[in-house]
Amino acid sequence: MAEFFAVQAALFFAVAHVLIRRGLVGSNALTGSFVSLTLNAVLLWLLIPFTVPLSAFWNPAIGIFIAAGIFAPGIGRTLSFVGIERVGVARSVPIVNSSPMFASVFAVIFLGEAWAFQNIIGTFLVFLGVVTLSTTRSPQGEWRKVDVIYPVLGALAFAISSILRKGGLVIANVPLMAAAVTATTGFLFGLGLLHHQGGWKAVCLTRSSFAWLFVSGVVNTAAMVSVFYALSFGKVVIVEPIVSANPVLSILLTAIFLKDLEVLSTRVIAGALITVVGTLLVVTVK
Repeated sequence: MAEFFAVQAALFFAVAHVLIRRGLVGSNALTGSFVSLTLNAVLLWLLIPFTVPLSAFWNPAIGIFIAAGIFAPGIGRTLSFVGIERVGVARSVPIVNSSPMFASVFAVIFLGEAWAFQNIIGTFLVFLGVVTLSTTRSPQGEWRKVDVIYPVLGALAFAISSILRKGGLVIANVPLMAAAVTATTGFLFGLGLLHHQGGWKAVCLTRSSFAWLFVSGVVNTAAMVSVFYALSFGKVVIVEPIVSANPVLSILLTAIFLKDLEVLSTRVIAGALITVVGTLLVVTVK
């Protein structure tokens, strides 16, 4: 079951990335992220009364899920949207999905875990992939190389959140409750960020962009729930490799549906694939 939900999550994430890119044409990253975070929270709470008893929320794991929600979807989702807006799907998504590599580094530094040779090779490949993606010239206009920092920081946020989520599920294995709490925390984070940026004046939304972002939010919610169910049924080392392979699907969908917005050069495809292979090497170490 873990593999099924992980594959489902990867597919949903890939579709959401393409929809997000379309929605950002008439919007901006802050607005897109807020719409997505809001839909996550609303849709999950609509499910809660029919699936989870309210008593499940009186649990010590709540604090862990709240902390996880601040990092992702809160910080991580916002930075991911900024990355897609500024450097494109093909560059940003593989970098954001290198988060398991950062989680592995955290485990070595803070938990004293051994770093196998496969970890070293995988980390090097992720680094090489990021460098390749960040030094690729776009045939559709210039972009600032410094903007690669957004998906990199997004990957860090998702890595921290992933560790916290798994820790919380060990205490309280109620996936929908966990998803609802993290989504709500992400929404509150997005609301605070929007207020800090000028409130509703910072919102940029056309009818077309809202339609794309609305659908992407629904799909993203489905992906989020799928990840929690995958983690509840299986180990991180099984779930993360499958979910982290979604950039390959994102690139395929980008080539089909985003031809007018992004051009996939050989260098971009190579950089993305190197990053994905490196990530898979890191998370499949036994």
